[in-house]
Amino acid sequence: MRVAIIGAGISGLSLAYYLQRQGIAYDLFEAGSEVGGNMRTLQKNGYTFELGPNTLQMNEDLLQLITELKLETELLPLTPRNNKRYVLHDGQLHAVPSCPKSFLSNGLFSKEDKYRILQERKQPPAEVENETVSDFFERRFGVKQMDFLAAPLISGLYGGDPRQLLVNKAHPELKELEAAYGSVLEGMVQRKKRGVFQRAFSFRNGMSTLPQAIADKLISLHLDHKVEYISRIRGKYIISCNTNGDHDNEEYDKLVLALPAHQAAELIEFTYPGLSAALQNIKYPPMAVVHTVYNRAEVGHPLQGFGALHPWEEQSYTSGSIWTSSLFENRCRPHEVLLTSYISGDRLNGQAPLDEAALLRQVHQELSETYQIKALAPVYQHLHLWCNAMPQFDLYIEDAHQMAEVLEDDGLFIAANWYAGVSVPACVREAKTIAAKINTDTVSRSIAE
Repeated sequence: MRVAIIGAGISGLSLAYYLQRQGIAYDLFEAGSEVGGNMRTLQKNGYTFELGPNTLQMNEDLLQLITELKLETELLPLTPRNNKRYVLHDGQLHAVPSCPKSFLSNGLFSKEDKYRILQERKQPPAEVENETVSDFFERRFGVKQMDFLAAPLISGLYGGDPRQLLVNKAHPELKELEAAYGSVLEGMVQRKKRGVFQRAFSFRNGMSTLPQAIADKLISLHLDHKVEYISRIRGKYIISCNTNGDHDNEEYDKLVLALPAHQAAELIEFTYPGLSAALQNIKYPPMAVVHTVYNRAEVGHPLQGFGALHPWEEQSYTSGSIWTSSLFENRCRPHEVLLTSYISGDRLNGQAPLDEAALLRQVHQELSETYQIKALAPVYQHLHLWCNAMPQFDLYIEDAHQMAEVLEDDGLFIAANWYAGVSVPACVREAKTIAAKINTDTVSRSIAE
């Protein structure tokens, strides 16, 4: 049994790791010279910038992986006092309720809205076909203001529109809570009592620590190996790979695509044209990530929390900002603060090419107004543009998911965030599941022989 994995993001790396532990032969091909995909940390001018996720949510699979990699001492937990989130409303920052007491005293909702939200526990579960995130919140909570909170959260996570994203795909945990407990609020309370992993964390040297640690364990990782063509002959996958101008053809029993949808579509255009066409319909809006550094003495806001979300109704330029230096030490110098701001695709308005200087100035202006910053200019700013940021879990993704599931019978598997979900824990969990399927098939073949 030989397995070809294409793409060394967190999904491909995790799958290779699990296959290796089970003694299954594999080759992991990565076109670039680095691993990690969207999990990318940049060390520059003494600063630590996360170009992708800033924090991870711990779960059992992720904890087990970290333990096996002996990364426990590298963990950098988020302190509870900095776990508070804020939302911009009428030009002012308001704390997002985190418990019944803070909810009742919160100024985001009227008394009538608070009463209706608390009635969510009495709303019966329902199965609504193609229900969007926005529709789900309105059905469960009956209050438009809940969408006021949901919209910036979804925009920050997906760079997308909650009126288009399917709740069972984009946020399946909400449907799981409704099904298991009959109520989202009740489910959250019960999970908190049971101590379900939800603590946010990072690593001392940034998010790249995890993919690099996995890569260091792999014996069949091939960097700078671009797969250019895939064919299937007599049940075997033939991988044509370009290495320094030379083309190698290798034969494999299983194929795993650990790539963004548009890249996967190009490779299987002739082998699986139906799936390729479905993948081309998956949307990936752009997202700009801006890191801004100020002297602490010039920032009037205390920045005691995780960050702030900006609803579209506020007409803000950014989708929100994470108060990075409040979360973790050594991301900037002690006398400075570091803010990480996000500009989602709808706010970029299709600018191509971007006027980077104008974008950075606009971010600085908005930060200055929001956080009472006196500085005429930041100490330092850095911009990174993801031309294709996060896959959109809308109606267009359904066909690709259904086809991918059927093609597992052909030995084709998907280990990518457009299939498993955009969170790192979801990708690790899916990689573990795929490894178990391949291992089961391997054992079955051995018994048959």
